[in-house]
Amino acid sequence: MRPLKALLIGGLLALTLAAAAGSGGAMNPAQPVSLSTVYLPLIAQGTPRVRLAALYYDSETTDEPDEAFRLWNVSDSSVELAGYGVGDGRRVVTFPAMTLAPGTGLWCAGDAAAFARSYGFSPDCEYGADSDPQAPNLSGAALRFANTGGQALLFNRAGGLVDAVVYEGGDAGQPGWQGPAVDPYAPSSAFPVEGQILYRKFDWSTGRPIPDSDSRADWAQDPADIYGGQRVQYPGWDLERFARPAVIAASGVLTVALGPDNLFDVASQTLAGAQHSIRLASYTFEHVALAELLAARARGGVAVSVLLEGAPAGGLSDQQRYTAQVIEAGGGQVWFMVNDRNDARDRYSNQHAKFVVVDDRLLLVSSENFSPDSMPDDDKSDGTVGRRGAALVVDDPALVSHARALFDADLDPLHHADLLRWDAADPRYGAPPPGFVPNTASGGSGYQLIHPRPLRTTGSWTAEFVQSPEISLLPPDVGGLPGMTARAGSGDVLLVQQLYERVHWGGAADTLETAPNPRLLAYIEAARRGATVRIMLDSFFDPGSNAQTAAYLNLLAQAEQLDLIARLANPAGSGLHNKMVLVQAGGAGWVHVGSLNGSEASAKINRELAVQVQSNTVYDYLAAAFWQDWLLSGGPR
Repeated sequence: MRPLKALLIGGLLALTLAAAAGSGGAMNPAQPVSLSTVYLPLIAQGTPRVRLAALYYDSETTDEPDEAFRLWNVSDSSVELAGYGVGDGRRVVTFPAMTLAPGTGLWCAGDAAAFARSYGFSPDCEYGADSDPQAPNLSGAALRFANTGGQALLFNRAGGLVDAVVYEGGDAGQPGWQGPAVDPYAPSSAFPVEGQILYRKFDWSTGRPIPDSDSRADWAQDPADIYGGQRVQYPGWDLERFARPAVIAASGVLTVALGPDNLFDVASQTLAGAQHSIRLASYTFEHVALAELLAARARGGVAVSVLLEGAPAGGLSDQQRYTAQVIEAGGGQVWFMVNDRNDARDRYSNQHAKFVVVDDRLLLVSSENFSPDSMPDDDKSDGTVGRRGAALVVDDPALVSHARALFDADLDPLHHADLLRWDAADPRYGAPPPGFVPNTASGGSGYQLIHPRPLRTTGSWTAEFVQSPEISLLPPDVGGLPGMTARAGSGDVLLVQQLYERVHWGGAADTLETAPNPRLLAYIEAARRGATVRIMLDSFFDPGSNAQTAAYLNLLAQAEQLDLIARLANPAGSGLHNKMVLVQAGGAGWVHVGSLNGSEASAKINRELAVQVQSNTVYDYLAAAFWQDWLLSGGPR
């Protein structure tokens, strides 16, 4: 904080005092105050124990009853909040007797019931209504945080200003604040301002807010920080629950599949072995044979739940409505994440993750949707045709448990309005047109398999989840894909096989300088450290952006004399759909496989899931396929 700011709340006098030394003080409620002689002794309070941790001021709900603020106890002891106040610059609400445990936060909303509808859980208190008897009411005139800008202020029991945040057009000269206000992060229309939650950056190891500097550098919307900042949050996210990266010492059976070579075999065998439950998330599901397999397992008593994106690119196809009908007819459940029913808003820009949890004992994580192009089921003795992709299947309990928790949090219709179950009568999310004949053809003979059989290995290995929107873009010293690529240096190898990788993020008017793509920067920095870097991007679906990225990388490599080459490819005939990064560093092989593409939306506002593993055997299997694709797409290494 700046020097002392003291405010007498509830009286006629407000004073701002500057202390010549120390970090400030507070009024002593036991000291009598005379209007002719005002004496407010300074009481050293040290670092404030409570901070403003989040602010939701521009709600998507009409009249914004669900606007809210969050407090966080940054100390190691409980804080009694009775008498603490929060203000909007004109009004102040005061806490009743409430205790905030160490290292925890609380939400307080204008209307608790409205907040619960938006967020999926109830707040700890409310200040503008009495809608929930379980939520204590704050006293004072209800706050109204202006949509176009203002400030949120936190006062201690003695009336001293403890914390402040200034946002958008608020008063940047507000005591307790330094520098420009916090603005919502909105580089493009994909990142709406309305409904965005301002929140503090937190320490990745503790989950607590980082030390306070009274500036926008403390907040996740910080435009100057490409890893900890330039972030967003929207109601319905389980950010705190899933935002603690962890490296897991895993063990058991690890299966690696390559698409289109053997991915159908691995996916179908994984699903067919289910005895109790199947939880499947995907962007789309158009594979009739796999839909029939799920229906058969459901008829056999297996609880089948499928979660799909309700608005995929190009719209919901009749083929997908058909496969949903097949699964539902067998006794399974198919749900869509939507924004056009039940007054629902988008929780994520897209439900783009592709994973399956079987019997709470197996986890399949894939780059591929469940489609006949990605998982052709033809006789491959004469070859096939499909999309290049990959998948991992693991039986480690910690990995399986995490994915199960993620699925259950996303598919929770009791608490989230953006979930709609398939209904035959629904014109959009229902049955296909009468007489619709599904496409059951897949495969071909134009591509000769590199790996006819999947790899199965048993032992101990290291694993890490990489998921959006919570932790797919971590600082390199913390982990995730930036951390994995940061391992590559002189004499090492980094291989990227990706559907697309943008030259820059941000909006159309942005550039490499104004909005760098941190993923691309990580690959370039590896080459600058002396690593051999090869980047293969799709040519089948590419509208021209991949060609632009490849041209930029190759020119940069030539100018800086880097061992970096980028190339476009379509190795298996129907597109390079993979999202795979391989690193060999210091003799250790690392593999990243999952659903994340190279866009800012994929990293920050989609639901995505990938797994990174350290396994030389897995690296060798996938690297062999990469190099074969590389040779077929243009020549030597």
